[in-house]
Amino acid sequence: MANIVESLELRQPTVVTNRLLAEVAAETGSRLGPGAVAERLVRGGWLLPLRRRGAWEFVPGARAGRFSSGDPWLELRAVLAQDPAAPVAVAFESAVWELGFSDHQPAAAILAHRHGWRPPRALDGLRSVTYDWRLAAGDKAGLPLWHPATVVVAAAHRPDIQGDWANADDWLPETMRATTPDEVLVEADGRPTATLARLGYLAEWSGRSDIAEAVAARLRAPWGVTFLGPRDRRRRWAKRWRVYDSVLPDP
Repeated sequence: MANIVESLELRQPTVVTNRLLAEVAAETGSRLGPGAVAERLVRGGWLLPLRRRGAWEFVPGARAGRFSSGDPWLELRAVLAQDPAAPVAVAFESAVWELGFSDHQPAAAILAHRHGWRPPRALDGLRSVTYDWRLAAGDKAGLPLWHPATVVVAAAHRPDIQGDWANADDWLPETMRATTPDEVLVEADGRPTATLARLGYLAEWSGRSDIAEAVAARLRAPWGVTFLGPRDRRRRWAKRWRVYDSVLPDP
C-alpha cells in the first residue's frame, strides 16, 4: 500500500476513481483490485467517501489528518472524472465567483446542465438549473466554467436565478468588461425580446455602450414592458429599454 500511496501523492488527484486505483495498482505491481485498494485507503485515512459511487476524495499527507478540502465542487469533480462529457458547467453567480469578478462567495454552489440531462443524486447538494448556453465553457482547475458572455446573457435571461444583485456594481461591470459585443451576440442569439431588452439595459448600466448598441440593433420596436425583478416592485424605469428595474443597486 505504501507504493500506491506514494503514487497518489505524486499525482495529487482531487478525486480518485476505481479506474485510477486500478491504474495505480497495476503500475505498482499490486494484485489487489480497486475495491480492495479503496477499502484499505479509506481505513488508512487516505480516501474520504463521496456520494458518487466508485469515487473518493484523496487526502494527501500534507493535511495531517482525515480532513476534507471543503471544495464545494467535489461531487461534480467525481461525476466528471467518471463522465467527462457530462453536459454541465459552473454557472450564474458561482461562475462569477470562480471567474474572480466578485468578493462575495455564493451561499450555494450553482450548476447548469443541458436540457435532457438528469443530474445524478450525488449532485443533490448543489443547486442545479437547466439552461442551454451557446459558447463553449472554459476550464478552471478541471471544472467546466461559463464564459463571461454566457454569464451576462444568462443573468438577463433568468434574473430570478442569478443571485447577488445587491452587489451588482461589484461583479456586473467586471463581467461585462471581460467579454465583447460579438461574444454577447452569439450567446444572445435566439433569446426572447425580453431577454434582449434586459441585456441591453444591463450593458448600458455597466458602462458597456458598445454592447448596449449591438443589442439594441437586434431589438425590433415596438416591444412590451419587461421587468428586472418582481413585477410588483417598480423602483426604476429605463425608458429606452422599457424595463422596470427593482434589483440593481442605486448609482
